[in-house]
Amino acid sequence: MTVPSWQKILSTLAGGRSRELYAGAVLGQPLDATPKELQRLVDAGLLTPEHAVAEGLFKEVLAAAAPATPKGVDRFFRNGRIDGLPRAGQDRTDLLAHLAGRLLPADEELGEPEVNRLLATVTSDIPTLRRALVDHGFLERNPDGSGYRRVASS
Repeated sequence: MTVPSWQKILSTLAGGRSRELYAGAVLGQPLDATPKELQRLVDAGLLTPEHAVAEGLFKEVLAAAAPATPKGVDRFFRNGRIDGLPRAGQDRTDLLAHLAGRLLPADEELGEPEVNRLLATVTSDIPTLRRALVDHGFLERNPDGSGYRRVASS
């Protein structure tokens, strides 16, 4: 059986009579309802076809509506931005590689203001991210500090 939508459940419970009947069913009271009223509660998933309260319905609906757990580097983003860098290890390397490839143009030298502007699209801690990209070999800084260039991936 498919899990009813939360919209269907709420629209059914929005009706005073349906809400009253469902409350009575939850409290174990006899159902004094017309066949049409009972069918509305069954169609919404609030009652089983035998007119018993559908146990666990709300848990199932909430679980079905829960957002999927992000995988890979996506798990470090919230609303398109990163809160911080993973401390170390492969997660940190993977995220930095992803950001370098996504944000920094290949074969183009950029000044620090341009690099900062690009990094600002994903973080508020621009210096830490810029330093991590350089330290991990994804971004090269000119010795005189005049520009940055993304390191070509091998």
